[in-house]
Amino acid sequence: MQRTFCLIILLLSAVVNAWAIQCYSCESAYHSGCGDEFDLENFFKLDCSHVPPPRYLENDLDMRNATACMKRSYKVRNTLRVERNCFFGDVNATVSGCELDPTLEQAEAVSCHVCDNEDFCNRSIQLKAWPQYLAIIIFAFTAKFLNWLS
Repeated sequence: MQRTFCLIILLLSAVVNAWAIQCYSCESAYHSGCGDEFDLENFFKLDCSHVPPPRYLENDLDMRNATACMKRSYKVRNTLRVERNCFFGDVNATVSGCELDPTLEQAEAVSCHVCDNEDFCNRSIQLKAWPQYLAIIIFAFTAKFLNWLS
């Protein structure tokens, strides 16, 4: 019984991880509520499986699918701008995926926060992982309970 339960949990986690991540997509240059004071009710929710990588990144990428969400801050002529979008590249090596579009004149990178722990995780700087911790705790208690039953 325990083996069956563990197999089901592993299969479910594989299926959940196979789905593409969904992210917020907006730019503060065009939407005032997209900045650090983020108004998440008024912005576009994007399924990243339907989004190609930016043209300026295509040559540097091994994978063509979005791997995470990002919130990138940059300055243009001393004005801070924020962009939220899908992230393309390795989530453990974010330098190339966080590159700014070279056509942005006088743009200076400030920060880039990448997250892949849950859908729409690019809503704020604080990246939240509590759903994963909760799933681990539930799994541990269920395993203990099944062990107790046998």
